[in-house]
Amino acid sequence: MLTFESHFPKRIGYNSCVENGSPRYQDLIASARVHDRALFLPLRTPNELELQARWFAGEFGKNFVSASGDKIDIVQFGTWNREAGPDFCDAAVRVNGGEPLRGCIEIDLVDRNWDLHGHAINPAFEETVLHVFVDKSDR
Repeated sequence: MLTFESHFPKRIGYNSCVENGSPRYQDLIASARVHDRALFLPLRTPNELELQARWFAGEFGKNFVSASGDKIDIVQFGTWNREAGPDFCDAAVRVNGGEPLRGCIEIDLVDRNWDLHGHAINPAFEETVLHVFVDKSDR
């Protein structure tokens, strides 16, 4: 299970730890602080198809930390499956530097979708080695 919080920062702010020189310059910097989201960040939650496309393009990177704290490295993103079943097949992931695990990857907007969509009891998902989600619910 992965989260993408590190790829979607909530705010971009001013670094108050940096010394700025003269008081006049400090006043200028203080008045020019921006507290809005960066222009390039999405202002809406992407749908699952968009997440799949961005995952396939490698836009989120290859190194993640699971919800349980494990280091996850993507060795192979897999083949994009546009049919029923997991979103990506023939993928390979490495957990905590171990041997690559080969199988499928499922991508969901929310972690609870694994259960809501019936993946846990669907035989087509037995080969899934990684469940990626954007938001973690309170379950």
